[in-house]
Amino acid sequence: MRILIAEDTESVRCALRLAIEHLGHEVVGLACDGEEALAAYERTHPEVVLMDVRMPLIDGLKCTEMLAHQDPNARVVIVTGGRTTESMAREVGARALLEKPFELTRLDALIHEVAAA
Repeated sequence: MRILIAEDTESVRCALRLAIEHLGHEVVGLACDGEEALAAYERTHPEVVLMDVRMPLIDGLKCTEMLAHQDPNARVVIVTGGRTTESMAREVGARALLEKPFELTRLDALIHEVAAA
C-alpha cells in the first residue's frame, strides 16, 4: 500500500516509517503538521493516511475533516496516544483509530482493512 504519515514528532515519524516499510508498504510522504499533510495528500494520492491528532497549524482531527471534504474516498487512520475516541475519529471522516502503543500486526491489519473498505 501507498502510505502517507502525518506526525509532528520526528522520532515517531521515523519509527512509523520503519514499521510501514518493514510491513512491505511504501511510504509516499511524510508531514509534520496538518498543512503539510494536506499538500502531501494532493501530491502523492496515498491509499492510506496515518494521521496523528496533536500537530501544529492544523490538528489531525481538523485535517482529517478537511481531507474528507476534499476527497470523500480518503482513507485516514487516526493514530493517537491521547483522549481521542473512535467516535470522535469517525465523526471527522476517519476510517479507523489506532491507539499508541500498538502491535505491528494491528497496524498492518488496520492498513489492509481501511484500504479495502
